Amino acid sequence: MAQVLRFLFLIPVGFVLACFAASFALLWPFIDLPSAAAIDPFVWTELSLGFFAQAAQVGTAALLPWGVFMVLTEALGKRSILLHAAAGLAAGFMAAHIPPGAGSASLETAMIVAGLAFGLVYWIVAGHGAGGWRRREATPPPPPA
Repeated sequence: MAQVLRFLFLIPVGFVLACFAASFALLWPFIDLPSAAAIDPFVWTELSLGFFAQAAQVGTAALLPWGVFMVLTEALGKRSILLHAAAGLAAGFMAAHIPPGAGSASLETAMIVAGLAFGLVYWIVAGHGAGGWRRREATPPPPPA
């Protein structure tokens, strides 16, 4: 039963939270609030809608490649934090450099950091238990010396 809940609840929640973390990492360097705007509800509404729109865009762009990655890590039982961080960095690097000349250096850096945040948050929520549902054969004890 725990494995069913993992596939139905934990993995999708991990993906959504990773999208939120990547969205925050993408938007944070570019938000500059004047002190007067801190109390304006329209500014906060605009920021909230922008955040959720960015999270939806990240989720749409990452769904297929990260879905393949999730299936592979679950099937192979790979649960290394370094693997998830490297996959997030690679995805961020590819997103920043696939459209050549698409942005400035600060935007490319934000996209790479967003990929890293995505990978690490997914690992924290769901990736650290990847492949735990598989039955492992018991290894026989070593022969006595």
